[in-house]
Amino acid sequence: MFDITTSGHYKYCLTRVVIYIMTHNYMPMRWLTLFVIVCISLMAPGAGAEGLYPTDAPALTASLSQQIPYPAHPGEEVTLVVKTTNSGDEPAKKIIWHLDIDDPFELKEAGKATQTLPELRGGETANTEYYLTVDPDARSGEYIIDLNITYSGDFDRKYLTTKSKMEITVRVQGSPDLVLLNADVPEAATKSEFDARFSIKNVGTGPAKDVKVSFANQTSILPKTSIRYIDTIAPGETAVVESSFFVDTTTLSQHPLQITILYDDEVHETQPVQSYSVLVPVVSGNTLFVYLDSQDKLTAGTVGEITIGVANRGLARAKHVSLVIEDDDGDGDGGRARFRLIDTSTRYIGDIESDDYDTVDFMILPQPDCRGVTVEVSYADDYGKAYKRTVDVPVSVYSPDEIRAISPKSRGYTWMIIGAIALLVIFVFRKRIKRIISR
Repeated sequence: MFDITTSGHYKYCLTRVVIYIMTHNYMPMRWLTLFVIVCISLMAPGAGAEGLYPTDAPALTASLSQQIPYPAHPGEEVTLVVKTTNSGDEPAKKIIWHLDIDDPFELKEAGKATQTLPELRGGETANTEYYLTVDPDARSGEYIIDLNITYSGDFDRKYLTTKSKMEITVRVQGSPDLVLLNADVPEAATKSEFDARFSIKNVGTGPAKDVKVSFANQTSILPKTSIRYIDTIAPGETAVVESSFFVDTTTLSQHPLQITILYDDEVHETQPVQSYSVLVPVVSGNTLFVYLDSQDKLTAGTVGEITIGVANRGLARAKHVSLVIEDDDGDGDGGRARFRLIDTSTRYIGDIESDDYDTVDFMILPQPDCRGVTVEVSYADDYGKAYKRTVDVPVSVYSPDEIRAISPKSRGYTWMIIGAIALLVIFVFRKRIKRIISR
């Protein structure tokens, strides 16, 4: 189709006519002025043209008219409908559409990325469809696909081939999936408080919104805060929730803690509730008390006995209790040892019930600077978990003056006994002497 108002030859001829009239005075001035204004308007760019271009040429414009479904979902199919319109005056020929497929999309049918059309005349529209599948692991978001368009035609009486590119935006909506990845729950003593950490991961393809982590109010494990809130957990992200609890029981066992996770997807649709049960081990704690039960009046360089006591102040029995005393090494630098063990260093007690105790004896040879012994106590709880503690137990080593000072003062009684014996001896001898004289 040819539009005379956009022809370059027409503009040239009109310009020559205006110049000729003005130079030969063929028209009154007011009419001449009006005629010039009309001619200038006709020669202005785009005057009398309906299209986008001032010259005779094809002009293709393309856009995504439909995405079916909208939004697309991971693991499902999606259809893209591309609308192409020739806004120019000349027909577009040998049209080629090529879709650059990239992750997370694939063509449903291989080799269908390129489509062709022999001709699209001015003002006509053509629809091309692409059938894709979305990767099952595709996450929520907007993805850009490049569409290349190549076509030929007469561009102002010159036959040319042109290429353009447009971006197609495809919307994908995934689904969130929250799981309790890890529960860091420590052993808790009876009638005590403890802190726990819970790791919640979104293993889905869409963001989780308005997340609520709820802790059930059990009879034995009581949460200080029943609900923790998280605004958003993105796909692949892990959120950590910390909370404090109180152990309201004296029963030594593994007590269940019920956890419920509620959340919405990105369009605020409620997702299935996730429920978990976590075990909280309640133990008596490290409650063995090690002390000096008794000792001899120890002096430097003299062997004596010390008695070490072990008391169970917990609510459960302590199993496999044993004590170890090692020889003192004099600070480990070659200095003089403060004491030496005379017998073996290990004593095995066995089980000690709650609120019960036992004692063991050690023979030591102390030095003047000995102020105590180091005792290592080992035991296990009802779950088989082993514990080990080191306790410094003080002992006393006395000097000779201190021994005399603390010894019982029995000197007065001794002289009284000696005097009584002497009187008895004198009395007996006097009687014997009298008998001898009387004979």
